[in-house]
Amino acid sequence: MDSSNHTNMNRHTHALIVGAGFSGLASAIKLQTDWNTTDYQIYDRDSEFGGTWQQNTYPGAASDIPALWYCLASDPKVDWKEPYPSQEELRQYIKDVAEKYNLRKRATFGAEIEKVEWLADQQMWKASIKDVATGNKYTHTSRVVFMGKGCLVVPNKFKTAGIEDFKGPIMHTAQWDHSVDYKGKNVVVIGNGCSAVQVCAAIAPEVGSLTQFARTPQWMVPRPEWKWLKTMGETFPFMLGFVRFLMFLTLEANFSLFRGGWYARADRAVRTWVSTMLLKWHLPKKYHENSIPKYELGCKRIIYDCGYWKALHQKNVELTYDPIVRMTSNSVITKSGQEWPADIVIDATGFNVAASMGGLEIVGETGENLVDFWNGKVSAYETVMVANYPNMFFLFGPNATTGHNSVIFAIENALKWIENVASDLVTGSATYVTVKNEAYDSWTQKVHEASKKMAFSTGGCVSWYMSASGAGHNGVTYPWTQFTAWWRARFPVKSDMIVKSKKDE
Repeated sequence: MDSSNHTNMNRHTHALIVGAGFSGLASAIKLQTDWNTTDYQIYDRDSEFGGTWQQNTYPGAASDIPALWYCLASDPKVDWKEPYPSQEELRQYIKDVAEKYNLRKRATFGAEIEKVEWLADQQMWKASIKDVATGNKYTHTSRVVFMGKGCLVVPNKFKTAGIEDFKGPIMHTAQWDHSVDYKGKNVVVIGNGCSAVQVCAAIAPEVGSLTQFARTPQWMVPRPEWKWLKTMGETFPFMLGFVRFLMFLTLEANFSLFRGGWYARADRAVRTWVSTMLLKWHLPKKYHENSIPKYELGCKRIIYDCGYWKALHQKNVELTYDPIVRMTSNSVITKSGQEWPADIVIDATGFNVAASMGGLEIVGETGENLVDFWNGKVSAYETVMVANYPNMFFLFGPNATTGHNSVIFAIENALKWIENVASDLVTGSATYVTVKNEAYDSWTQKVHEASKKMAFSTGGCVSWYMSASGAGHNGVTYPWTQFTAWWRARFPVKSDMIVKSKKDE
């Protein structure tokens, strides 16, 4: 629905979906195919389906999960162009799936949800929505809310003295300006995470010079190409389910990089040695001293090489760990006093996860804003529900992130949990579903205790897994295997829930 057609009115549907990325897409498909309803509406502040893959359009943007596993189980795709799909191909896949299920007629774009408030007397949620183009506001009530708003939404902006004096363009990777011509220019890239590595590999052959500023080294390994599994899936489409299962098992085996216990520590020690040898083999010798991490493998998300190592061997590329202290109109000054020429600055410093999770005001049945309720201790029971916020389901919520497997699998597990716990609510025979306070508190404590044994807690690094949601608190990543998540979604503890039907009213 065009943004010009959704002003000055109040709406109601049984379900409301926040976000038009993979979470929103999977929710809508689930509603139509498994719950046999089209009584829902999707809202997204962007202009099109895609979510992360609509927003992140920087050169080299791609998934680091293999294509055959990074797609919906309801709509697997065999004929990917590359083993790891590009942003463009993923965005097109999402649009194609949306068209297949005719989701566009139930989607409103250019609409930002500013507040969602529980109406106790009606047992419903009221969303306050702003038209991004006109500023006009309206409301939408619904019995159920599927929260598909991701945790990587609000960019972390680099700040330093003199940044306002810089005359060239400064752009975050999530806000790429395609009108900027970087060919032949002196380009500065700040950061060395996944997006920084991808953009460096992509633009290095075309820029005049590329200077990358990093704070701490990252563990990086060669990217598996999965050629035999890709060939099997393409040659024998009827075996695609089996191929996807093998990919799941292979990725799941990497969980030992993150967990505690003697076996995991031994496995991590072997892989650390191998990874160190690989870094020394692939990196120019001048980077060996500063580019091999001192923290444990698994403490941060492991990065897969996508041509970055090759780029570091180019004469026009320089990697430095010399901290930036200020900027001038056309350069960057570092702590050592060295001045680096800069025509363009690319900010690849990631996202503010806490701001992304808390950017939308959500007021529950106690009248408390969700951010205040969390008070720095972000959590959701089974990654899906928060006590005192009934009928609201997070599709990729707190602790749903995985450092070794596909986020789409996590989203689908969340939907399966909702199906097994709250189908009566979605189909209309129940009016109220929430998790008991004691069950919510117990879950939060279990996650906390399990997280203390994980490599991102004990590995000697500052990980956004831990720092994003309260000091010493993990509100981001799942501290168990994805098989555990799969199992718990299919065998939920229903005694932890409060369900009210229409006859109880």
